[in-house]
Amino acid sequence: GKRMVNWCPATLTALSDEEVIMKPVKGFIWHVRYELADRPGEYITVKTTRPETIPGDVAIAVHPDDPRYTGFIGRKVRRPIGPAAEIPIIADPAVDREFGSGALKITPAHDKVDFEVGQRHKLPSIDVLNANGTLNPLAGPELAGMDRFAGRKKAAELLEACGALLKEEPYENNVGYSERADVPIEPRL
Repeated sequence: GKRMVNWCPATLTALSDEEVIMKPVKGFIWHVRYELADRPGEYITVKTTRPETIPGDVAIAVHPDDPRYTGFIGRKVRRPIGPAAEIPIIADPAVDREFGSGALKITPAHDKVDFEVGQRHKLPSIDVLNANGTLNPLAGPELAGMDRFAGRKKAAELLEACGALLKEEPYENNVGYSERADVPIEPRL
């Protein structure tokens, strides 16, 4: 079956863990709300550093023991951008209750933890990125063809335009860089 690898979008090749150099990067974290499908006007909020991958979201995960979300498990939310879809809210112990809002968007094609959660819950994987780091048609017409970083900015604009963006704040995190090309890697199936 498919597995997650470290992918260099510049050299178009997989990298071993030893070929990935972690670097601190200053960017943003976006607070995004997803509307409950059965309760218009009610929302669950996630924080993400990668809004361009929202069209690849297949679920929202919460920790099974988090009392803030027990009433949400099993319900569905509407994906705020990209092709319209209702996605489930699931419970999984991989969610860190202390990070962000305690709710995690699950994009199995673009994150190693999300891939593992997706495997446990038998979720589909929607790969919205081409091998060269551009967004493909599965990202929706507003993002398709854009470079991943331009797509990130455009996705934030789309979220703001539809009322799903609550807040954008500066955020520094460690990002894996390709030792071969010195560009941010992508987790890739």
